[in-house]
Amino acid sequence: MKHLKLFFGSIILISLLGAAACNKDTKTDPKPDPVDTSKAILKVNELMTKDTIGLVYIDVNGKKCDWSEFYNAGSKDLDIAGYYIADDGESSADVDKYEIPSGNSKATTIKAKSYLVIVWGAKDASGQDYTGIHNDTIFCPSSLSAKKDKAVAVWDKSGKFIDESENFTVDGPLGKLPDGKSIGRLPDGTNNWKLFDIPTPGAKNQ
Repeated sequence: MKHLKLFFGSIILISLLGAAACNKDTKTDPKPDPVDTSKAILKVNELMTKDTIGLVYIDVNGKKCDWSEFYNAGSKDLDIAGYYIADDGESSADVDKYEIPSGNSKATTIKAKSYLVIVWGAKDASGQDYTGIHNDTIFCPSSLSAKKDKAVAVWDKSGKFIDESENFTVDGPLGKLPDGKSIGRLPDGTNNWKLFDIPTPGAKNQ
């Protein structure tokens, strides 16, 4: 009888443990928070290190200036005043980062699903770097070079890294960017980079 009680007691204990395990396995985990799609998403979208046509800007000395295009892939407008850009990718030294000027939100705001083009390396009549905002266009004082630089990168106001272009040097997956051509994302804002024979600054890559 003693053994029989022990046997039935063991069965009851096993049953209770099994039921607890089942309840644990079937417990519904809390649903993850929904992804916030109502925000700005900044991407370096296209660039040209040697514009042989003058698609964006020709300075007073006749130089056809380099340029980079930024795309807001989100659904909220973004003012990039106070953001930083540089031409050596995420590893750029702080001293080489250029701060986007404030005071002209028309020039520094990228509307949702839209573009903003920044001019690099323009000079004034005296040969000095042309910098700041002029006629609602942002000018960065350094030039882009497929030999000396690496990638266009951008940081927010706090210095947090946001994004960078593909490596446009000989070490990059597309090789050294040829004169007169651009590299950009296709489709806009994606991780797929392509070499373009026909650059489209400020417009949809295709």
